[in-house]
Amino acid sequence: MNSIQQIKDKIKSFSFNDFLRYQKDIEKITKSLDLKPLKVAVLRSYTVEAIEPVLRTRLLLEGFQPDLFFGDYNQYVQEILDTSSALYKFQPDVILLMIRVEEVLPDFTENFADKEGKEWDNVITEKVNQFDSMAGVLEKNLSCQVLIQNLITPRSLYWGIYDIHTRYGQTFLIQKFNRELSRCLEARKTSFFWDFASFVKNYGYNNLYDQKMWYVSRNPYSQSSYPVMMDDMMEYLLSVLGGMKKCIVLDLDNTLWGGIAGEDGFDGIKLGHEYPGSCYMDFQKGLLRLYNRGIILAINSKNNEEDALEIIDNHPYMALRRKHFAAMRINWQDKVSNLRSLARDLNIGTDSMIFIDDNPVECELLQQFVPECEVICLPVKKPYLIPDVLKKLPGVENIKLTTEDRKKGSMYRSQIARKESESGFVNLDDFLKSLEMKVTIEPATSFSVPRIAQLTQKTNQMNLTTKRYTEANIQSFMKSPDSHVFSVAAKDRFGDHGIIGVFILKLQDGECLIDTFLLSCRVISRDIENTMIAFIFDFAKKQGGQSIIGEYIPTAKNQPAADMYDKFQFKRISNTLFQADLDQQTFEYPSYIKMNTPGSVTKSEGVSKTL
Repeated sequence: MNSIQQIKDKIKSFSFNDFLRYQKDIEKITKSLDLKPLKVAVLRSYTVEAIEPVLRTRLLLEGFQPDLFFGDYNQYVQEILDTSSALYKFQPDVILLMIRVEEVLPDFTENFADKEGKEWDNVITEKVNQFDSMAGVLEKNLSCQVLIQNLITPRSLYWGIYDIHTRYGQTFLIQKFNRELSRCLEARKTSFFWDFASFVKNYGYNNLYDQKMWYVSRNPYSQSSYPVMMDDMMEYLLSVLGGMKKCIVLDLDNTLWGGIAGEDGFDGIKLGHEYPGSCYMDFQKGLLRLYNRGIILAINSKNNEEDALEIIDNHPYMALRRKHFAAMRINWQDKVSNLRSLARDLNIGTDSMIFIDDNPVECELLQQFVPECEVICLPVKKPYLIPDVLKKLPGVENIKLTTEDRKKGSMYRSQIARKESESGFVNLDDFLKSLEMKVTIEPATSFSVPRIAQLTQKTNQMNLTTKRYTEANIQSFMKSPDSHVFSVAAKDRFGDHGIIGVFILKLQDGECLIDTFLLSCRVISRDIENTMIAFIFDFAKKQGGQSIIGEYIPTAKNQPAADMYDKFQFKRISNTLFQADLDQQTFEYPSYIKMNTPGSVTKSEGVSKTL
């Protein structure tokens, strides 16, 4: 294996020894790449050091340069509460808190009979409050994301088979801990559960547990379980780091239905309640769930468009209809060209796409010519396995859903409609006027913080500095008297885009520094960036500023933003910095965009000031 893609294709089948064997090779291959530094602190109640080669390798393959810190054995409480501890000196970007009930509540497993059920109920509540309090300490003192491993029941239940029949049994009490702490974390911005209990339910405790390792090294889990354990955890980690895929591109024949539309016809394809049609119907239902969670769907199929659309529009067992697909390429062109065309229409990178097909030749073609795209070949000879393919898709899990996520599919459909409308105009100005755009610029609020952080983590093209910020980072800016965070929302006659832009300003000594300036790829070339710059000019002047400093840090993906400051006649003062003199320069709002700036809000309310 001599390429990242080859390794990623094989990673699912790696054993623990494979990770040890290939770690040096992977480090060598990734050394020349532009990796993002990532500091990960692992706090634990039990021995977990053996996850290091697996975790490090997985992070390298996802584009991160990991720096790992392991806390001392079962010292996580002291390390969190002591703000002078090594944890705080490390300044992590992410904390993994790996815990077991055996250490969190030793008497719960060893001396359960010493307390009455109601007493244990109170103990659980106290322990929930303790963990919530620790999450609060981390949120207050560190700008990082926290993943807490939830608890699983002891391997041997104290009351045996009676346990499940009482609300004061260990099963119910562990469920209470997980449920109540989850409710507490929901109110926090940077702390989340890693649902380890669900992982164990699916993987099996007996497959996970290694009694010899526990007695010898206080490590309860087998080495063979670490790859699959870290595979599960990576979905959570990538989600909090903004490493999600955006679009699933689907073939049709033997993918969304069994059989071939052009040969079997409307009535002959396999789709419905009977096997194998039930497999394809469940596959579609799974895709619909992903659509409702913010994943865009598109079609790339060699087919007669009329035959395919007849099935999509009218077949009684289609869970997915035309409205669910942001874009479609149903033709006889090669799928590589079609995929790239879809990416251009949707204004996303092919590295944000997952392509699913039943044909190994088509899959190989995509892997060869578009290696950055994740390619999944369906087990068409075993259709009963097809629905489970969605459970293993990389980068589709979202740890927090925003309003924009839920509407994303329809938003992209509206984007295609705008492009079709644009083709009917002779010049761009007339088209932009016809959109009847309305833009709202307002300071960040607790409601908009998740979306603002998400945009900083996921936006690449129109992102001048590509600084990735967590919700904790955004909140820290909001509390700073010199920093101002603004969200930008837009709507037009085709629909509501939601929050699609962010800029972060820092005011100091008469200068207004644009720390972050980004705009979703969905609204590039709509002159919304002109509106943002005009607002920044007005805001900086009203704050007594004398100049605006903009920064452009080039990356492999933000070329569309390269000439923005030149376009707005900023003067280049270094390789990456640009300056506008507020005494000599002004900037007008585009006349065809209606502006909305809600009323003034003070810093004491936790957000930036508006005009």
